[in-house]
Parts: sequence; structure tokens; C-alpha cells
Amino acid sequence: MSGKKRKKSRKIYSESAKRKRKAAAARIRVFLIVLLIAGGIWAVVGLGKSVEKPLTINSDNYNMLANNTHAELDHDIEYKEELPEESEPSEDVFIDQSLMKYNIPQPKLRSEYPIDMIIRSEYAIVYDVQADEVLYAKNADEKCYPASTTKIMTASILLDNVPEDFMFTAGDELDMVNPESSLAYLNKGSILSRDMIIDALMLPSGNDAAYTVAANVGRYISGNDEISTEMAVKTFVDEMNKTARYIGMENTHFSDPDGFHDDDHYTTVHDMLKATLYAMEKPEIMASVAKPNEYAVFESGEEVSWENSNRLIQEYSDIYYMYATGMKTGMTDQSGYCVVATARRFDHDVICIVFGASASDIRWNDTIALLDAAFVKIRNREGI
Repeated sequence: MSGKKRKKSRKIYSESAKRKRKAAAARIRVFLIVLLIAGGIWAVVGLGKSVEKPLTINSDNYNMLANNTHAELDHDIEYKEELPEESEPSEDVFIDQSLMKYNIPQPKLRSEYPIDMIIRSEYAIVYDVQADEVLYAKNADEKCYPASTTKIMTASILLDNVPEDFMFTAGDELDMVNPESSLAYLNKGSILSRDMIIDALMLPSGNDAAYTVAANVGRYISGNDEISTEMAVKTFVDEMNKTARYIGMENTHFSDPDGFHDDDHYTTVHDMLKATLYAMEKPEIMASVAKPNEYAVFESGEEVSWENSNRLIQEYSDIYYMYATGMKTGMTDQSGYCVVATARRFDHDVICIVFGASASDIRWNDTIALLDAAFVKIRNREGI
């Protein structure tokens, strides 16, 4: 072989072949560009799915609700209309203090209390009003049934909504009353003054009085005397639930005005304490619940005598408590024996609420023992 390098031969293409080569190269470039674009789109889409962009809010002209809440509460009717009907608080509901329309104390529960006592009733709470202190609690935030102590709220809603000279006329709502429940002996057509029907509610615990209140006040609230009895009662019960929320009753729902058992009619003794504090601000209620008995002549002419079911204020009773000032008893098979008792000594008002007793005597014995213990603590603390 010769040592000289051979020159590479150069392939010569015809014009037709050159055009074909250029066309093929162009197709390859287009294909590569398409692949590149598709890959870029896939990458962007994938990245968008995996990355959540934060929202930004322009708050330059945004008015925070917290800054306007108190102003809204000055306009009662407008605020009530914004509340949903039949809004039922659950165990998880948190009641913002700013939503409270009424300045009712919010007694706080603790892990330990000044009174250390074992009682037989299932639920109890004892509260010193002047000291704003819970002195004793047992299962205070557990769900229970209020029975006729419901009428404490019924009487409060009555006084919130009708004028002093308002007259109550019993009607078809009496057909809604369980005939086996406690009665004030109203008949269709009976006419009672405002204070008289409060006595009918709070002394004999008349369920007929409770429904008469609900129907009359419900129509008054609605501004329509022609609405049905059922709608009038519903309007009243809705008002009970709204007011319960306004005063901080976080775990309460009312289904009727009398407390006759309904699974959806429940409370806690902690909540009932707030209802009691609300009622105690109304002199008409406190005057009524302090009466051992009452002889009444209805505006329609009927005569009736009522005896207070609260034996603590009956001087002839074997459980008479000389410092008792009220307030209301209750009993159903589901609630057990209940009492909301108020008493005053050493210039202190004490509220003792006992629910879920298995017998009437247990209810009274627990209540008296707790009241005595409360006043001992108050005396020692005040140095009396």
C-alpha cells in the first residue's frame, strides 16, 4: 500500500436529491420543536397541580366584623332578623362574648370548689351572686332535661315582649297541653292579667298557662293576631332560643314553653344558672316565686287558688327553709326531680340548682345541704 494519504471522495448530489435532504431536515426540526413545546406544557401543568398559590386579600377598605358587632347590637330588630330560625346550639357551639345582648354574668367552672360535698342528685351547681363565684358543681356542663324549670325562661320572654297592661286570653292552644301535666285550671276564654299569668306559670307550674303565654306573646311578637296557634307558639319558642343564645346558654335548646319532655328540649345546670340570673333581674318574677300561695280572680270572672310547688318557701312544710326566696321546681320521668332554688342571707343571694334526683326527698335534702354549706362559706369569708 502506498504511504500517501488518499483523499476522501466527496459525494455529489443532484439538485433533486438536495431538495429532498433539505425537506427531511426541516421535518426533523419541526418534530423536535413540537416535542420541546409538549414537554414544556406538561412540566407547567404538573407544577401547577403540585403547588397551591396563596390567596391575597386587599383589606384596604374591609371593615372587620369585630369592630361593628356592638354597633349592630344597638339595633335589636335588625340583628334578630339576621339570626336563622330554629338555630340549634350544639355541644361544640362557641358563643362569642360580643354576641351577648344582655349583660348577664357568665359564671366560670373550675376544677376545685370551696364546697366539697357528695350529693345523690346527678347534676348540681351553687353560685354566690354577689361574689360572682361558683361554690360547687357536679356534672354542670353535661346535658340534662329541665322539665318545668323551663318556665323560668318562659316568664322572662313574656316580660321582655308585652306591656304591663297586656291581657292574656286562653284559646285553642290549650288543646296542645298534655292533660296529665300540671295545670293552672285555665279554660278557653279565660282572661288573665300579665302578673296573674306569671303566678299561673310559676306557682302551680301550669302547662296550660305556659301555652297561653306562648300563643298570646307569639302573636304579639309577629304583629299578626291572625296567625295560627301552632305558628304563634313556634314564634315564641324561637324567641326563647334566641334569648338563650343572647345570654350565653351554649348547650341549650327549647322545643316547647312548658318543659314537657322532648328529646330535643335540653340544657345543662350551668346554662340554667344563666337563665336564673336573667330572671332574677325581673322584679315581677321574683315577687311571684316568693308567694307560698295565691288566690286569683281572672279578668273573665273565674276564681282559683294556687299553691307554690316550691316547698322551701312553705312555712308549714317539713323542709321549709327560712332564707329561701324562690324559684321553680320540675319533674318528668326523663329529667328526674329538679329544683332551681334561690336564697338570701348575709346580704348574699345564692342560687342552688339540683337536677336529676331519683326522688323528691333527695332533691330537697341535697338542696338544703348545699345552701347551708354555701352560707357557711360566705359567713367565714366575710368574717361574720
